[in-house]
Amino acid sequence: MKSLALLILVSCFFVIGCSGPGGPAQRAGAAVDNAVYKVGEGISNVGQKIEGSSKP
Repeated sequence: MKSLALLILVSCFFVIGCSGPGGPAQRAGAAVDNAVYKVGEGISNVGQKIEGSSKP
């Protein structure tokens, strides 16, 4: 019975802990994702400018 109560208590902590905006690793991962996306947009813009300048 004690192990069941402990299991329920631990699972509640996991549910409560996961419901927030995320931990530091999750926020860092989101920042990396955003940075990679912006770099990709920049590369795409440069590629379009190069294609535009090569047309007669």
